[in-house]
Amino acid sequence: MNRGRTVVLLEIAMMAAFAMVLDFIDSQMKMVFFGMSLSFSMVPVLLLSLRRGVKAGMAAGFLWGLLQIALGDAAGSIVHPLQGFLDYAFAFTLIGLAGLRSLPVTHLKVILFSAVGIFARYFIHFISGWVYFGAYAPKGQPAWLYSLVYNGQVALINSVTCIVILLILFTVAPKLFKVEKL
Repeated sequence: MNRGRTVVLLEIAMMAAFAMVLDFIDSQMKMVFFGMSLSFSMVPVLLLSLRRGVKAGMAAGFLWGLLQIALGDAAGSIVHPLQGFLDYAFAFTLIGLAGLRSLPVTHLKVILFSAVGIFARYFIHFISGWVYFGAYAPKGQPAWLYSLVYNGQVALINSVTCIVILLILFTVAPKLFKVEKL
């Protein structure tokens, strides 16, 4: 295995682990907005996606999803194997779509492509919520609307948080978004 590939695999593992650590911090902080938790744990996977592209980003997202199942909040919220796959392995993998950007990375690309990855993740959460958690909808409210409102709020809050953090990182440390030749 060549050195460049080893470095990419190391970055994937480190960013997935960092996302999991941030998720533990998010869970402990219990910062609540309208009943939703504020989370910035997507930042490492989004950063890797913008830095290394789709493959690396999706690999890190998939690994983070598996870590969620093994160590994270997933344990108490998986009601069906397909729902667990959708909400964790598949949805977290789609964060890597932020890597669809073309180089060089700019402020606008950070915003647009991060939004693409985050939207893809929460679209899967919306589908899963509609199918598997629709029973929790208030009486008279359609399951799809319940899922849209719940997941839409979470997506909006977390999107803004992650994109603002990424923009700050891009402004103060643009080298994080560039790949050096080995």
